[in-house]
Order: sequence, then structure tokens, then C-alpha cells
Amino acid sequence: MSVNTIDELKYSIAGEDYQINPWITVHNPCLYEIKAFGEDAYYTLLHLFTRKPYDIAVELFDNGIDYQSIRDWDLFYQTAPHIPVELSHILFGNLDFTEFVANISSENGLKVLTHKFNKDLKIDEAIYQKIATYLRYMHFISEKVEYDVGNSMAKKFLIDRMRRKQKKALMDFQSGKTKKQSQLASMIKYCVNNSNFKYDYSSVMNLKLNLLYESYYFIIHNNERENLISGIYHGTIDVKKMKNKSILDINSDLHK
Repeated sequence: MSVNTIDELKYSIAGEDYQINPWITVHNPCLYEIKAFGEDAYYTLLHLFTRKPYDIAVELFDNGIDYQSIRDWDLFYQTAPHIPVELSHILFGNLDFTEFVANISSENGLKVLTHKFNKDLKIDEAIYQKIATYLRYMHFISEKVEYDVGNSMAKKFLIDRMRRKQKKALMDFQSGKTKKQSQLASMIKYCVNNSNFKYDYSSVMNLKLNLLYESYYFIIHNNERENLISGIYHGTIDVKKMKNKSILDINSDLHK
């Protein structure tokens, strides 16, 4: 599934739940639902459905797995049957992923998750990609595959650098140099204190999460655009020398 196939008006702007088939629907939660559920738990769940092998390259390396040798579907196929409904229900309601079994399809020899009690309910790679693409679109998570390195030496350097960054982040947190921050709180404060945002701290909690993301990134985009236009108007920026002119487009697609 491509982001180009998502009905933006229906599933993004109107905020409708995304029904993939009669058994699988992805809920589009409001901010107050996430507040009640727990922000950390929500992003833990989101990560399980949208992560790419590169995102956990260090963990895979420590288990003898090359992150370039597997796909995001492979990760989900292994993980899904262990996701408790207490965690998944905010996005998938009563659908219980622990009731799925990892199998190989007798029809095409490909991996498939089959439901223990409903023979018609299956999750194959195509269905997973619909789920993942929609969730990435909602949360402005890039579909691009990063750091496709070509040799083992470069790969080892990349893994070592990622490991050092993880260790430093953990040490900084444990020593008090950095503190836990709420991603959503930061986005809300940025938007609410912008004159182009029509919600206050109370009413914003009824906003669909994806629309907070839309507002946040479009406010940033429009601020950058206005600053560039001002620079061009006053002669401090030469538009001919700009490598990326898409930022000047007020209707630029910010989903990657």
C-alpha cells in the first residue's frame, strides 16, 4: 500500500477509523483517549506496528541478525502474537493479536498470521503494509528506508555509532542531564501558542491525534515559508540558489 492510496479527506481530515476488512479496523484516537491510555504505552504500541529493521539495528546485530536481511513485515510477523490486547485495544479494539499463530501459507508458501478461532481472519504482508502505511501517515513517520549501506565495514561503523548514542542517552537520563519529556505536550504547547491554531489547552484534547500532527508540521512549514519569502522580498535570499524550492509551496505535501 502506498500513501497515495489513502483517502486523506476521509481518514485524515474527517478522522474516520480505517477499516481494512470486516475484522480489522484501525482506530483514529483523540488526544483525551491517549491521555487516559498513557502516552508511553501508546508510542510503544505504535513502534511495534511501524518500526523498520534499521530502528532496532543494534538489537538485531546482538542477536546475529543483519538489519538489511529482513523487512518490517518479518519483525511484525515474529512480534504480533505477543502483543496483548490490553496494549493494542486503543488502536484495534477487541482484536486480540495473541490469538494469531505464525504460519506458512499452503497457497503461496509465504508467511501469514492466522487466527486460532476464525479461519477467515488472516494477516498477510499486504494487510500488514496497509496498517503500517496508515499509521505512519497519521504520525508523519517516513516510509523511506534509511542507511542502506553497502559493505560490512560501513555497517559495523553504523551499528557502533548507534550503540554509543543509545548508551549516552541512557547515561544522560540516569545522571539527570536530560529528563523525560512528553512529545505530545511539546507539540500541543507549540500549536496552542501559535495565532494560527484555533484550539486552547482544553479544547485541543478533543482533537484527533493525526490532526495535531498535521497542524504542528504545517505551522512549522508555513513559518519557514514566510521567513523565506520575507528574505527573498528583502533581497537577503537568492531564490535562484535555493536547492529545495518546495518549501515555497503553501500546499506542499509534508508526508514522506
